[in-house]
Amino acid sequence: MADYQMQKAIGALFRSKTNRQTGIIQILGSWYDYKVVEGIPEAGSMLEVIDFTSRELLVVVNNEKTESEVNYIDNF
Repeated sequence: MADYQMQKAIGALFRSKTNRQTGIIQILGSWYDYKVVEGIPEAGSMLEVIDFTSRELLVVVNNEKTESEVNYIDNF
């Protein structure tokens, strides 16, 4: 079941709260650890989920995307 939920998270976009390489995000009602695997995150950077491992979502910095994208998730 976790793999299915993580698969559904691929393509999700959210803004980074910090400049750290790792963090936690709530997507589709579940909390996930994430790790930035490409790019240098800064507070406010747009992050995109591209893959996952058994433990975490793998994300890249993608500042070309905006909050108006259909897959944007508010990271409050």
